[in-house]
Amino acid sequence: MKHMICVDSRGWEAVVRGATRYLFEGEATVACVVDERASSGYGLSVRGLLGRKPRHREELDPISQTEAENFLSEAAELLSKLRPGVSVETLILHGLPNEALASAATERGFETVFIGRGSPGADRPETISGTVSGWKRNHHGDLDGFFLEDGTEVRFPPHRASEIESVVREGSVVEVWGARRGRGFHAFEVSDGESKVEAHKPPGRGPEKIHLGHTARFVTDHVSCDVILIG
Repeated sequence: MKHMICVDSRGWEAVVRGATRYLFEGEATVACVVDERASSGYGLSVRGLLGRKPRHREELDPISQTEAENFLSEAAELLSKLRPGVSVETLILHGLPNEALASAATERGFETVFIGRGSPGADRPETISGTVSGWKRNHHGDLDGFFLEDGTEVRFPPHRASEIESVVREGSVVEVWGARRGRGFHAFEVSDGESKVEAHKPPGRGPEKIHLGHTARFVTDHVSCDVILIG
């Protein structure tokens, strides 16, 4: 089996040790993301993996290629020591942590992804409404959101697009229950006043009553393989 273990510069040891509870054979790739936003002031660094958003500029922690290579080497060495029967390699990704990890999991054929579950954050659910002005697509061309006339970007995972399209039309008035995250609005439910559809599993609802950091939730929603949350 092929496994990907997603780590960051500070919490890599806890995630690696947590993953070893499930790893006994196969191939394991320890991966991290050098966030392309770091140099432009949006950098969450790889700490974005754990759902943490910096409140002040001094909290930004850009990670360099060299730093990534160093802690990945240590992480791989630890994993090899704990699980000598597992073939271990490292992988450095570049870009936005959410999309980079989800894309790597799909494109490289990983069967299991291990990721720190993150923190719930301070975002409180709220309801917004407005007129739909257009659709949003990701760089793969998949529908993953829509815009309201006031400029709000409402986001949802691509695999929910067909259900969202069943109640959302350009020019229609919709009501969205969700939470503000960064510059976008993370949708839990979308309604046109008559029909309602779930976009994401809301925190604290359903059988998986667990709070997730933004990247952990994004990866969970956007990959088809098994995702094991550590922490």
